[in-house]
Amino acid sequence: MHRILSFCLFLFASAFFPSEGLAHGGVVEEDDLCVIKVNYLRAHFKVYQPQSSGLEQFCEDLPLASQSVFVMEYQHDSLSTMNVDFRIIRDVTGKGRFARLEDVDKIADIDSVTIYYQPPIVESDVYTVSLDIVEEGEYIGIVSARHPATKKLYTAVFPFAVGFTGLGYWPFIIGLLVAIQLQYFFMTGRLKRWFGGARAVPSLLVCSLLLIAPDAFAGEYVVTYTTPAGDPEINRMHSWILHVEDAAGVPVEGAEIEVEGGMPQHDHGLPTQPRITEELGNGDYRLDGMRFHMGGYWEIIVRITTDSGTSTVILALRL
Repeated sequence: MHRILSFCLFLFASAFFPSEGLAHGGVVEEDDLCVIKVNYLRAHFKVYQPQSSGLEQFCEDLPLASQSVFVMEYQHDSLSTMNVDFRIIRDVTGKGRFARLEDVDKIADIDSVTIYYQPPIVESDVYTVSLDIVEEGEYIGIVSARHPATKKLYTAVFPFAVGFTGLGYWPFIIGLLVAIQLQYFFMTGRLKRWFGGARAVPSLLVCSLLLIAPDAFAGEYVVTYTTPAGDPEINRMHSWILHVEDAAGVPVEGAEIEVEGGMPQHDHGLPTQPRITEELGNGDYRLDGMRFHMGGYWEIIVRITTDSGTSTVILALRL
């Protein structure tokens, strides 16, 4: 039974704590520091809430609606010569943590959802913004820097939440702790005394809970894919067949599906804009325009809209 438990723990850890760092938009965590990437330009990024949390630093998500101080310490000298502006908007994209610049660009009247805007200014080393956030919820920060010579505009988008917005990974963490406790009971001989011949039952139960929990909390659909022309190759345009089922295993037909993706570790998206071109029936959809321009860890984000609402499923693959 201990082998079953060990396998479950390994599978759980691999699924929810991958070695690749996950990035929320333009902010990533490197060497215990938060770094914002404005294209190739980088700055140390931190947020303070002095009235409620003193000198405690936050990367993005904030525990309370309160006075918040956003600080960027430039790592590239080029930023010191650029006009930099800073905007925070309410997240009306419906994409939450997966919102990107192209989603923000689709907002017809960005001023109507803006809660704060700092016009372009030049700062020598440290860029600071202080504002009062009065409501909890989901927001998107937008930082733009314009090169003084080329006039090229570089922009970073970072979604963040203020206040309690959900359970997050806590259900999975609790499940992991339960599995560890059961492993301990087995090693001390307690499970053997308690369950006798049915020693594998608790292990299989825990494993089932850990494997089922992600779908239960991530959405109500299961998405798989095939590549009719063979495995994806770098810089080769190809098609996918997406198969969509609900939680009961029933094929989902008549759905509207949007697909995007990228490399979280490198903070860039797909080089193309894949689109569903045909519904094939029985829950199958043809996705054209897929191309990967480099090897590594990719996440493909599948957004499924039906009469019952919209759900997001993430497909992970490594090339």
